Amino acid sequence: MFAVFMRWRKTASALLCILSSSASADVNLVAADACLAARLVQQQNPASCVDEAHQRCLTTPDDMTASAVLCYNQAREAWRIGISAEMERIAETADDRIAAIAGVELKYDLLANLMQCDRMEELAKVGSEATGNQIARQRAQCEASASGLAYLRVKMRAQSLR
Repeated sequence: MFAVFMRWRKTASALLCILSSSASADVNLVAADACLAARLVQQQNPASCVDEAHQRCLTTPDDMTASAVLCYNQAREAWRIGISAEMERIAETADDRIAAIAGVELKYDLLANLMQCDRMEELAKVGSEATGNQIARQRAQCEASASGLAYLRVKMRAQSLR
C-alpha cells in the first residue's frame, strides 16, 4: 500500500512540475486587488489589472499555443477561486437579500462576458484567416479575461458592502 502511495505521489509531483512550467499564469490576487484599488483611486478603468495579471500568458510565444492555453486556463481557475472567496465573504457579511443580488449580478456579468467569447470565436471561424490554434488561444484568453473582469466586479461589490 505504501509503495502505491509513493508511486502516486511521485506521479502527482511530476504533473505539478509540468503544470507549473514557465507559462503558468501565477495570477496574484493580492496584486490584482492592489491594482484595482490604485485604479479606483486614480479614477481609471480597472480592466487593465486583468491584463497585468495575465502578463505571462500574454507574452507566451505564438508557436506555444498549448502552453498559452494552459496558462490562461490556470488564470481562469485562479480568478474562480478569488470569486468564490469574495462571494463567501459577501454571504457572511451581508444580509441574505444583498448576497442573493450579488450572486445574480455575478452570474449575468460572467454570462455576458462569456457570450462575447462565443461571438469572437464564431466570427474568427467564419470571417478570418485564423488557424485553429490561434482561435483556441484567443478563446482561452477571452475566458480568462471574462473571469478576471467578473472578479474585479465582485471585489468592488464586496468593498462597497463594508
